[in-house]
Amino acid sequence: MSKRDEIVAAAIRLAEGSQPGHANLSVRAVAKEAGVGPSTLRHYFPTQADLHEAVARRSIDTVVKDFSIADANRDPANRLYECCAQFLPTHEHRDVQLETWFSMHLHALGAEKRAVSRRLLEHGHRVTYDSLHRWLNLLAEEGHLDPTEVAPTATALFTTVDGIALHSIISPETMTVDAAHEQVKWTISKLLSS
Repeated sequence: MSKRDEIVAAAIRLAEGSQPGHANLSVRAVAKEAGVGPSTLRHYFPTQADLHEAVARRSIDTVVKDFSIADANRDPANRLYECCAQFLPTHEHRDVQLETWFSMHLHALGAEKRAVSRRLLEHGHRVTYDSLHRWLNLLAEEGHLDPTEVAPTATALFTTVDGIALHSIISPETMTVDAAHEQVKWTISKLLSS
């Protein structure tokens, strides 16, 4: 692991060990956790914002799970749904999840947009697309999808999930959590059957 990666890992350990919203990611605290001096930390991360962005990127990189997508003994549509469901709101955290989704887009694209928010949103989109492509390529290798359809299918799934989030915010009475999950199941069944 590179020194830069060790510093990011130390910052993540500090964040994970803190109460939500109270992570101490100061230069001194992170440098101490990483076992380096503050000047070494500053060499890799000239500003605290650079460190925070690196931590956010690493968190994005590790949040998407593959679940049992590689288990060829299970129904392919169920495996793909299980993976895609992690992008959907849940009953327990629906309001917070939708608020977070909207806030990310607002900070990245709204009137007071921030460059770092845009970079993080784009990174999140890349991670999501890469995951969708990985899952669909695996299903294509198993013969459940034409390999030439992987890219458009990934786009269809991504836009379905994003559209569900927006629809859930605008019309929560019609796009309920259950309706969102049923829509993704339906979309997957159509995409894999073709």
